[in-house]
Amino acid sequence: MHHIRLAAAAAVLAVLASVPSQAASPERLDQRAHAAELAGHMDEASMLYQAAVVAKPSRAQSYLTLAQFYARHGENHFARKYFSEALYLNPKMVPALAGAGKIDLALGDRSGAEGYLTRLHTVCGAHCPQTQELAAALSSPPSAPKEAANKASLDKR
Repeated sequence: MHHIRLAAAAAVLAVLASVPSQAASPERLDQRAHAAELAGHMDEASMLYQAAVVAKPSRAQSYLTLAQFYARHGENHFARKYFSEALYLNPKMVPALAGAGKIDLALGDRSGAEGYLTRLHTVCGAHCPQTQELAAALSSPPSAPKEAANKASLDKR
């Protein structure tokens, strides 16, 4: 998958320049990215999610959808980065708090996940579904970080 680098950023800008202004709205780009992802076109989806961020860098939702994309595809370090960007723009964004907590847990950072759980308690309360889900995940026994487990399984081949 493409990650934001100089060449990828140039490609994202080319995508933005090639579509009419209504089609280049961050909301529309997110919709097109989601459709591309569902169709199995991951490189195109990645570029469109990134284009939504470039189209309006002050929009926390664009960073959230990019983070969720990376999380769905096991790119946890990139997911963590973009959840952090979303939370920088909107520190009370519940889906970003929950997603960041899950990613920290997947990466083996229990204390980071616990910090996000505390923030979720503050923002949406103990009965919020996202709070309950992260609390349940934290109450499970610790497991090996997913990326380390994936690497170990690849090394055995």
